[in-house]
Amino acid sequence: MNNTKKSSKHNPESLHDYTKVVVETDTKNPVTIAEITADSWKLADGYRIKLTPTYTD
Repeated sequence: MNNTKKSSKHNPESLHDYTKVVVETDTKNPVTIAEITADSWKLADGYRIKLTPTYTD
C-alpha cells in the first residue's frame, strides 16, 4: 500500500528559499515529528531520518 501524499498546493523545485522543514501529523492537534534545518535536526522518538548525499561524477 502506498501512503505517499502529494500536495498540489506547493511543490518547490529546491529548498534554497526555505530555512526549515517541519514534519507534523495531519491531525486536529498536530504533533511535530521532525524539524530539519541546513545544519541540524530534531526528531521525535521512534522515527529516523535518512540522508542522501550529492553524488559527483
